[in-house]
Amino acid sequence: MAIYVCSDIHGLREKYDALLENIDLDQDTLIILGDVIDRGPDGYSILKDVLQRENVHLLMGNHEYMMLELLEKYHGKIPNDIHVLNWILNGGAPTMAAYNKADAQEQSFILHSLQKLPFAYTNFTVNERTFYLCHTAPGKAKRKNILYREDIIEPLHFVWDRMDPNGPFFRNKTIIAGHTIVLNYHPDLQVYSDTGDLKTAHYIDIDCGCAMQDERSKLACLCLDTMEVCYY
Repeated sequence: MAIYVCSDIHGLREKYDALLENIDLDQDTLIILGDVIDRGPDGYSILKDVLQRENVHLLMGNHEYMMLELLEKYHGKIPNDIHVLNWILNGGAPTMAAYNKADAQEQSFILHSLQKLPFAYTNFTVNERTFYLCHTAPGKAKRKNILYREDIIEPLHFVWDRMDPNGPFFRNKTIIAGHTIVLNYHPDLQVYSDTGDLKTAHYIDIDCGCAMQDERSKLACLCLDTMEVCYY
């Protein structure tokens, strides 16, 4: 009954499937810190799979938020015009194409599921260690264990703003996030921590470059029970 965390899969289904083969979702829990969609070819199918699994929990990423804003603005439809340019420039074309092929019932399921996604788990405790789990960085919000869109002062900034690796940090909890590829912090596609030790870190970045969509891309999966990392 272990807890695993990954982030920023970005449509790479083979890596997602390989991860699932190595955990037991009958007993284990997987938390994905946003951005399962866009850039890669299979983000929409990963999104559907995640939303239908009992022991897989998705937090809102900036790519899911882009999709949600468009679906809400255009009543569940995605227009084929200049209004989607920003999403396309951020790799949204494969997701858009797959969504537009879905029937109305499936599209409704996707929209309503995205509307219900949490943005952060702010006091997630495993083995007496407390974590703040989010896509990017902690932002201004109500003091709640689970943050939803209505709890956050500026949801757009909450999913887009980048974490400062120099802090400030919490004194009593470890921030785990994705969004920023670890190459921005050190030269290797390995999970980054501010202390160099995952067991003492104040901030851990687990985005190992699936957005790059090349042979270097890795999907990191961190076990919160052991603080061990597997790469796919």
